[in-house]
Amino acid sequence: MTRSRTGYLLQAGLLLLFAFSLAQPAARAEAAHTVVLANRNVPDSLLLARYYMEGRGIPDQHLCVLDLPDEEIMSREDYERRLRRPLLDWLFQHEWVESDAAEEGRDPIPTATRLKYLVSMYGVPLRIAESGTRAREGVDPSQRGVFKDTAAVDSELAALLHPPYDLAGIKVNPVFRAELWPPMGVPPAQIPLVAARLDGPTPEVVRNMIDGALFGERYGLLGRAYFDLRGTRDPGYVLGDIWIQEAYHRMMREGFECVIQGEPEVWRSSYPMEDAAFYLGWYTEHVSGPFTRDDFRLPPGSIAYHLHSGSAATLRSTSRQWVGPLLARGAAASMGAVHEPFLIYTPQLHQFTRALCAGHSFGESVYMAQSALSWQITVVGDPLYRPFRYSLDQQIAHLEEDERPEVAWAYVRKINLLARRGQLNLALEFCRAQLEATNSPVLREKLGDLYAINELFDFAADEYRTLLGQQISPETAVRAGGRAMWLLRTIGRSQEAAAIYDELRAQLAGNVMLFWLAQFDPQVPAR
Repeated sequence: MTRSRTGYLLQAGLLLLFAFSLAQPAARAEAAHTVVLANRNVPDSLLLARYYMEGRGIPDQHLCVLDLPDEEIMSREDYERRLRRPLLDWLFQHEWVESDAAEEGRDPIPTATRLKYLVSMYGVPLRIAESGTRAREGVDPSQRGVFKDTAAVDSELAALLHPPYDLAGIKVNPVFRAELWPPMGVPPAQIPLVAARLDGPTPEVVRNMIDGALFGERYGLLGRAYFDLRGTRDPGYVLGDIWIQEAYHRMMREGFECVIQGEPEVWRSSYPMEDAAFYLGWYTEHVSGPFTRDDFRLPPGSIAYHLHSGSAATLRSTSRQWVGPLLARGAAASMGAVHEPFLIYTPQLHQFTRALCAGHSFGESVYMAQSALSWQITVVGDPLYRPFRYSLDQQIAHLEEDERPEVAWAYVRKINLLARRGQLNLALEFCRAQLEATNSPVLREKLGDLYAINELFDFAADEYRTLLGQQISPETAVRAGGRAMWLLRTIGRSQEAAAIYDELRAQLAGNVMLFWLAQFDPQVPAR
């Protein structure tokens, strides 16, 4: 059995197709309101900026190049002297911002802007170091950690055009929980910039992020959605589980194949996670579980986030923290904390998922989901990326037109939506028809699942057994094999179950996922 890379490697010349697909009024308008920020002292910063701008159709004159430190952490003094002030000057000079007449000794206060998206490229510092915690009078000493002036550069830049504010602690985000962008009732001068970064462990990873977002925008999120609860009753943490549970239900309503688990640990490395187009979970300091397997990859356009206080303390590592490793494994977009943010000031994941599914961009969705600016959350990915720009039927049309094998995942969403509406016969008929046309392992596994849900156990077991005879990945093999074994034992065909187990043990000898399959061992009495 071999792992298919179809759909995980973008074909040569695909960006030309994307550029054509993006040549529409909405996409052109977004590019017209985007400024890209690069670091003069990091050559790849400029190269990646131009690569991104070409893919998105952003005019050359929208590139701002500054003399910045070439490290991830910058001092508050350097942020002010080398980033904030020069960027503001550039925006005024190039007429991105209007302001009132400045009084002597006072910075001009912006009154209007045509800028919406501010995209920092690889090489632009990630976070601002603490310059000294300021205690506030009457504040409980245990809560003084909230009043620090360290911050993610993105979160500080989001408030770039706002009047002066206290750098120690959070700045309330006026677009939090908004339904629309621009939000109703929020004065234009108070709307934050959608500040994000295209950054990661290596320049090649960043190129993959750029390509992946364009891929996902045309075709949608193609794969499963995974949700990892912390499984705790601790009142200090249960809120995070509630957010993730609500996000799970939202993605179910969108028709995705959703998997949720409630154990305190992240899924073990033996778990057959595959085609993870969407992942929300918590809570380990460093990347773990299936994500650490050498051959593990996330599909193009995928969005992956692991909630932890230091998930984005660095973006340069492929094995430490979470954001860098997720991007290195193929994610197009993520987010994370550069320093302790406190749970309530992290993105509220049900709000993020709601906004994303409603058609908002990735950048808008992150800012609509978090209550604080000038704080610890960095937004990593193309902020213009809209995986729900097109309806499901439009995505299917694009996939069929371009003869993409990943169309099977879009068919699965349609099947699930039919089933949710109680149209089970139509769901089965559509699944069988598309399977006959494509012979897709994804659809065969789905057909087996539909039979099993409808208690047609013989039919389900036969589909899983047929699937095991196709060219499939080890993950699919252990999932299908485990289900087939369980069903066969349930209907009294135990010898066939034992034969499947022996066959898979021989074919996957040495594979860590055999530990997951062992729970279906036919020698162990069913529980």
